[in-house]
Amino acid sequence: MIAPSPIWEIRSDLPGRVRLRCSGLGDSEALRRHCRTVLTGCHWLEGFRINPMAGSLSLRFPAKRRGGLDALLQLALNLPHGFTALQDISQRAPRSHRTLRHAAFCAGVLGVDWLVGVPLLALQGATALLMLPVVLELLRTLRQRRIVPVEALDLGFSAVLLQQGLPREALMDLALDDGSKILQEVSHHELSRADYRNLISRLAEQETVRTAPDGMEQPIGELHQGARIQLQSGDPLFVPCRIIQGELVAINRQLTGDWHPRQYNQGDALEPGCLVLSGSAELEVLQAFADCPLFQLPPPPPEHGNALTRMAGQRLINPLLFALGSFWALRGSSEQALAAFQFNPINDWETSRNANRLAAAAELRLHGINIANPNVLSDLGRIQRLLISHSCAERLNQIQLSEELAPESTVHHGDLVRILAGVQAFLAQDSTVALCNAQLENVIDPMPVKRLQLHDLNQEGWQVELEDGRRLQVRNGGERNPSGLSRSVVVEPLEFREGEQCLGWVKLKRTPNQGWMQVRQQLEELGIAVTIVGRSVDDPAEASQRLQRLEAYQAEGERVGYLGDVIHDLPALARADVAIGLDFDEAGMLTNKLCDLSLSRDPQWLPRLVVLSRSLQRTADGNAVMIGLTHVLSSVATAGLAISPLQTVLLADIPLLLAELRNINSFRSHTRQASS
Repeated sequence: MIAPSPIWEIRSDLPGRVRLRCSGLGDSEALRRHCRTVLTGCHWLEGFRINPMAGSLSLRFPAKRRGGLDALLQLALNLPHGFTALQDISQRAPRSHRTLRHAAFCAGVLGVDWLVGVPLLALQGATALLMLPVVLELLRTLRQRRIVPVEALDLGFSAVLLQQGLPREALMDLALDDGSKILQEVSHHELSRADYRNLISRLAEQETVRTAPDGMEQPIGELHQGARIQLQSGDPLFVPCRIIQGELVAINRQLTGDWHPRQYNQGDALEPGCLVLSGSAELEVLQAFADCPLFQLPPPPPEHGNALTRMAGQRLINPLLFALGSFWALRGSSEQALAAFQFNPINDWETSRNANRLAAAAELRLHGINIANPNVLSDLGRIQRLLISHSCAERLNQIQLSEELAPESTVHHGDLVRILAGVQAFLAQDSTVALCNAQLENVIDPMPVKRLQLHDLNQEGWQVELEDGRRLQVRNGGERNPSGLSRSVVVEPLEFREGEQCLGWVKLKRTPNQGWMQVRQQLEELGIAVTIVGRSVDDPAEASQRLQRLEAYQAEGERVGYLGDVIHDLPALARADVAIGLDFDEAGMLTNKLCDLSLSRDPQWLPRLVVLSRSLQRTADGNAVMIGLTHVLSSVATAGLAISPLQTVLLADIPLLLAELRNINSFRSHTRQASS
């Protein structure tokens, strides 16, 4: 049996299957990513599914492996030190329950009236009280934003109904409005590009380091040049530093995508993006966080003309309709007032379109697709070119390890891979970051490493001392890198030597990911050009060069998407029309928070999402025509006394319901096809 834990709660325990609930899986993006990384690296696990909406995890495994589940879950559902500050960096504010309570009160009053009957005067008083929170919210919006929101029209509509002695119809209208808001809040949180573009500011405020020598926690945004900090195993680094005392082993896949761990000694400089694997040291800050060019992002792309037109229309139409409705209401022309207050087709179309996107985003989260900005479901179908950073393209390929023994080698077949797996296990004792690939994590019996010194693989190499006393040297077995950059993303065979004798080589072969090759072909068939940009080298100008390529295409009038996964991609991701990240492991934790869309390990979702985006846009256009015609007809009929006020309420709200049904049918039919 699985040992009880305060972290999770077992909901279903069947032979070979376990379903549990962990609240952190619903609240923390970082924990979900960490959990996927750990579970993907478990070679005996047959399958798993994370449901972020319910905060649940389902596992399938061989019955004989039940005894190892507790240790696996402890590792998967506990964030390692160093990622706790990042997990809440883009966390939204808690959802307000005011709308839910207000809708419940409206429905409750209507229910009591239906069951036992409420006197008309009491029902009017209750309706007036329930309208008071809407009035207060409207006044707050007017003070803060200086615009007349569409809620003013809804409030005027309900007020006219109440004035005519129709409190039941007014309550129904209030309840329907609340229900629409609740559905949107439950489906997905609203998030605009302006919200998550503040990532860097939040990073500077929330990510902390320990100062030296007192060990006090201080936000990285407050560090100045010359300040002293302390780093130890599991700590990320986001400011350039130089080691004053001590030594560290760190990896910096976040900067360039390079998987090679490197040992840093006194006097060595560390760059932003490093993750400390082992050791401890005191460092001097070389540059303040605010002055680091890697985190000085360009402004987001400007709004397109149709969005600006809608905003301008809303600023003019809402005040005009509110003024006309109020004027007719004061004159006693209730029907004309109702016609003016309920005529808001632009807002209803926007509401339907937004609900369409939010519901689709919530559905896609169940398939491992994280959408931070729901607008991407419209923008993705419009892009004409997709830029993929070189480091991201390399990461999309597969790295396979193969072993070749030297003549008269003293080791057995498979020992060199076991030694390399032992090196990874030695370095990753306090971290789950895979150094080379998940293949090493699946080695059943890695050779225990007692001591390890990491030098340049092109020079001294790695000095490995095994627990059995053998001392080995690991170096690059191919030609030296002509650029002299040992940390560039190169895949060369690793040569193992014991003294003067060569034991053999472990070849790291990049093989094209057939799935991604098909994805590229499918995107081109959809009319989207695919271009690789950048180089996987540690060059300070690399980030600006990638940004310049993207802006050059945008200057030619193209809508450009960008797929990136390292810090060098941050400026281009911030400027792209659609920013896409890879949600594979912790290496992309920071980059993914700047992205509109984060893809899981299934590459086929990208062209499917393009098709889904275009389908949703066609549905939204059809809904706009339906809602617009219905509003025109109902307003004319109401003003001409051809229909009753209750029929006006229903005609104003039924098109929204029909639009929601069309939305659900549109995106669910595509997601069912995609998942099958």
